[in-house]
Amino acid sequence: MTQEEKQLLLKDLCTRLPYGVVIHTYYNKPMDIKCTGCDLFANTVNIDIPNDDEAKVYVQNIRPYLRPMSSMTEEEEKEIRMLHHCFYREGNGWITAGVFGTNDCGCTVFEMADILNYLNAHHFDYRGLIEKGLALEAPDGMYNKEESEKESEIPIPKTVNEAVKTLAKILSKEDRDYLLENGAISMHDSLGRWIRNEWGLLTGSELKDELMNMNKGLNHPDDMSNYIIEEFIKYWNNKL
Repeated sequence: MTQEEKQLLLKDLCTRLPYGVVIHTYYNKPMDIKCTGCDLFANTVNIDIPNDDEAKVYVQNIRPYLRPMSSMTEEEEKEIRMLHHCFYREGNGWITAGVFGTNDCGCTVFEMADILNYLNAHHFDYRGLIEKGLALEAPDGMYNKEESEKESEIPIPKTVNEAVKTLAKILSKEDRDYLLENGAISMHDSLGRWIRNEWGLLTGSELKDELMNMNKGLNHPDDMSNYIIEEFIKYWNNKL
């Protein structure tokens, strides 16, 4: 694997790590396991070994399991087109339908970020890593939630008030104390990302509609999730 290919895979893995991508690697024996962290300087990836400690493997010795774009369902295609109508699927790729036959679709930086977040969260191979031999095609069902997980899913709150009360129920004491001490921005890429992904702030929900209609300038999912967390902090401080 060339240095350029290593960097491509490393960049892809770093983007996907928060979404629980599964990798194939060799550590004493071949194994499939989720990534747990990435060292940008040493080009290594952290993995949790079953019944053992955390270990590091070199990025050139791993391949992530990704879904080809052709495996996208009609429901997923509708969801991503809600983020920007100029994107459509063609074969195993994703095409921008620009004006006058160009690829300039007028997509904003924020819309593009939302689209990439969606593709990463659903483990799609939009960079063509499978074809390059840098990733493996994920078997059917690898990233499907188990029935038990579906039953325990937290319903999407319909209002900010419901969202705040839901956070009060599900956050651990450690996470809550950390949040109260460090502020909403400290959990933008952890709790904030979970809220954006799970509560329809990227695709659409009643909660998103309420936030957009509050006349507070909350037009982007990042701002919405931050507002919800800040409201939770106010709510919890008033309880103390």
